[in-house]
Amino acid sequence: FFNGRRRRRAMVFLAQDKFLAELPTLFETTRTSGAVSLTFKRVTERTKSDDAPRAHRCLIRARTEKKKLSTVVDAADVLKFQTNLCMLMKLNMSTLKKKERAKKDKKADAEPKAP
Repeated sequence: FFNGRRRRRAMVFLAQDKFLAELPTLFETTRTSGAVSLTFKRVTERTKSDDAPRAHRCLIRARTEKKKLSTVVDAADVLKFQTNLCMLMKLNMSTLKKKERAKKDKKADAEPKAP
């Protein structure tokens, strides 16, 4: 807090390759505690003339408690970027806890219940 107001950290806009290179460091810093939040938002470029077609892009943000990253991906590059991001996420999700399930008694399931 600064003078009773909350201080905002500036978001860092990176190129797509730099974003993908920096993302594993975010996952590493939150390996023991914390979380990485990824958000995707469709961005439409506004043009001054209504006749011109609007370019669609995707704003991607990655955030931890201490660091923020973002990049903008063009519509043509979304598939390539998404596959690279998916591979990174699969590699860095090794510390997820498995869901605990209640163990069923096999004997109780094998015996038919009398009416």
